[in-house]
Amino acid sequence: MAVSTQAQRVYYRPIVVRHVYYGDPFWGWGYNRYWNDPYYWQQRQKYYDEKAVSDAEKKLNKDREKYNADGYLTPKEEEKLAKDQHNYNKAVERLHRDGE
Repeated sequence: MAVSTQAQRVYYRPIVVRHVYYGDPFWGWGYNRYWNDPYYWQQRQKYYDEKAVSDAEKKLNKDREKYNADGYLTPKEEEKLAKDQHNYNKAVERLHRDGE
């Protein structure tokens, strides 16, 4: 009994190359002519520090409301709230440290 031994078929898959450009939320898209300006970097850092404080505060308040809804905090919930409070305090400290 003869077995047909054809060569394996080769499938060529096209390669898709995507160039992704991320914009800076403080500046936006495009060329930043103030790249070497120290004042620009100070304001940019202030923007990110204030955003970090805002985000940490929102998360802390959301988790407090969620965990206090039933009137009882489990040890795991207390630990998560302590971690959220720590992250908030760290963000506030960074904002004050960099703001000076």
